[in-house]
Amino acid sequence: MKICVLNLSGNVGKSTLAVHLLAAYAPGARILSVESINASAANDVHGLDVEALSASRFKEIFREIMLSEDVIVDVGASNVAAFMTEMKRFKSAVGEFDLVLVPTVPADKQQRDTIATIDWLHELGLDGRKVRVVFNQYGSDALDPVEVVYSQVLGYGAADGKGKAVYEPHAVVDRNEAYELAKASGQVVRELASSTTDWKAARSEARRSGDTEALERAMSGQMTHDLAVTAHQNLARVHALLFADRIANEPAAVSPGRKRA
Repeated sequence: MKICVLNLSGNVGKSTLAVHLLAAYAPGARILSVESINASAANDVHGLDVEALSASRFKEIFREIMLSEDVIVDVGASNVAAFMTEMKRFKSAVGEFDLVLVPTVPADKQQRDTIATIDWLHELGLDGRKVRVVFNQYGSDALDPVEVVYSQVLGYGAADGKGKAVYEPHAVVDRNEAYELAKASGQVVRELASSTTDWKAARSEARRSGDTEALERAMSGQMTHDLAVTAHQNLARVHALLFADRIANEPAAVSPGRKRA
């Protein structure tokens, strides 16, 4: 599957989603990091096939997209304008993608930029059914519902943006410290969550031996694992929601999920 993750705005979590929501569930998929200033989050994870290219090398990017069966194109904020310009010149490029994810976050500017991104994709002629908005960094402790927190994008989706992208069921990725912890460990959240380390036994051993440093590591390890499990459960629901049709055609199909993933 060929997927592009982009937004005119920075700080919406494009690389984080490319790694933890997409690459983590697609072993063998290649990541093309279109960036020239900030390193992609994919570079911090061991075992991923990542190639960094600037938008000025669009012909190479386009060739990789055409040649690859499974590719994730992560377009960084520093290159998104140039990338979009090249997409206008190479008009068939946008049609190569099976899915374009447009992450947005609660901040007003990022929501406005998300709307501009969707309009731009529509002008390129991309089928709105291939454009999927992901509501990222939602506070799980937020008092306001998704409809209020992302009111600009959802209001646009109900009016001028109708048919230009898919907004519902809401694909919501909660804010979670697990992503920074995973970055520090060089793993994806899914790997952290699957750890079989018995942290309770490690704590008991540390207390028995009087090793305060080991005790601290065990407690920290337990908290990291708990956060990773919570994040992974959220990501798994969102992934099932985004790829419901594809998953339904595979053995042991996964339920597409709920209204709010």
